[in-house]
Amino acid sequence: MTLNAASTGLSGNVYAKAIDPDGVFSVPVTVNASAGNYVLELSTLSSVSTGLHTGQVVVNLYTDAACTRPQKMPSVWVNYTVNVLDSGGAWPGNHLTALSSIQGASEWATFQGNAAHTGYVPVRLDPNQFSTRWQISVPALLYYNSWCNLATVTTEGGNFYMAGNDAVTARSEYDGSTLWSYSFSGLPNPSVNPPAVSNGVVYVAAGQQSSTYMYALDAMTGSKLFQSAMSSQWEHYLAPTVGSSGVYTNAGTYGGLYAFNFQGDRLYFAGAEQQSAWTPAVDANSVYVYTGDALRVFDPVLGTLKTSITDTTFTNYIYLINGSAVLGAANSVFAAVYGNSNLNGGDIGNSLVHFNLVSNTVDWSVRGVYPSTPAYDSGVIYVANNNPLRLEARSEADGKLIWSCTPPASGDTRFVSEVLLTKDAVIVSTNLSTYAIDRSTHHVVWSYPSAGNLVLSPRGILYIEGYSAQGSTTTLTAINVH
Repeated sequence: MTLNAASTGLSGNVYAKAIDPDGVFSVPVTVNASAGNYVLELSTLSSVSTGLHTGQVVVNLYTDAACTRPQKMPSVWVNYTVNVLDSGGAWPGNHLTALSSIQGASEWATFQGNAAHTGYVPVRLDPNQFSTRWQISVPALLYYNSWCNLATVTTEGGNFYMAGNDAVTARSEYDGSTLWSYSFSGLPNPSVNPPAVSNGVVYVAAGQQSSTYMYALDAMTGSKLFQSAMSSQWEHYLAPTVGSSGVYTNAGTYGGLYAFNFQGDRLYFAGAEQQSAWTPAVDANSVYVYTGDALRVFDPVLGTLKTSITDTTFTNYIYLINGSAVLGAANSVFAAVYGNSNLNGGDIGNSLVHFNLVSNTVDWSVRGVYPSTPAYDSGVIYVANNNPLRLEARSEADGKLIWSCTPPASGDTRFVSEVLLTKDAVIVSTNLSTYAIDRSTHHVVWSYPSAGNLVLSPRGILYIEGYSAQGSTTTLTAINVH
């Protein structure tokens, strides 16, 4: 709730407490001053029963922290409707509203949304407008001794695309219904990795060993446009990355980078350390490959090595990156060996590393347990840390902690998603729930009792592609955000 200082007569420090006879809200109320307003944040009690709660709560306003001296406007009445959901409870219902575009949002084209893998969508969201849209069962892709991001969603033109059961499937954003599916089960060594989509074409790396290919499929019909051979062993890959000159993916018998033009002709193959579950970052001038041992920067057309910067924090335990490099400002790249975060229950840990492409050095690194690819905007990197358990906002310049937010539930033990970022919110999943954290107040402003990979569609849908530690299926939840 926001109170305008000029119209209400509030000034100076404002303190508040809730008087709620129905027992929905806790007594303490957080007050934050911002741009001539006072923002009041009420918290629901953990003892509140599941279901819909409606009513009125009185918020008393004070000039002192002890809450003994009332403000000139001593109280406000707040009408509320709160729907308390249980993680194992019934689905609260479909709301198939007409799809409409969010101004400023682009298609979620590949892993972490774009070729820089920033996870950033330049839009503003109002959590009060969020509602459940639909929920469907989808294949759960598991890999190695933990989960990887092999079932990430991409979007284009009102459809979304994902992989599973040795196939790529296109579905409608409106209701989740299947439009087409392309199977790779006929390959000698069938396998599928998550797709990217760009300009009406779905790109996906599929197969293993001698039957490994880059496929291009028509995004509307699923018909094959090209099938280009690659080499590999038994690795899995994140979604390919599409740049202005072509499409790029990791592969190779002993690791490396493949580049193809949009007709399926191979531009080049460049060697790199053999690792599973990564994808390059791409801009107009370069392709950025992080494989733990180093960050390598290649020419996007010729494949010539521009520079290589060693990561001295790296120890190769399991040949698994499980994420990507993230491009910041010019000549600035972030990365970590996210896969190492799962080892020994997090006791081994890893480092968030910053590469400076002016000095060709690692100019700072931060030790922690970083399980997933961070998000970036305007000089700040937003990263999930499992020890200590918190969402961190760190300075691009020196890595210093700017602010942090700890997940609120006692059962929250680890993060299980990449970080998704908007102009006003940071969205991230723990093992229990998905949370939206306000970038100004650093407080949780919305939560939903489902967790997994996150996508924000330009048609106003937040996807939560369920985290599954076991089993062959999981749940994909679509949330209306406007």
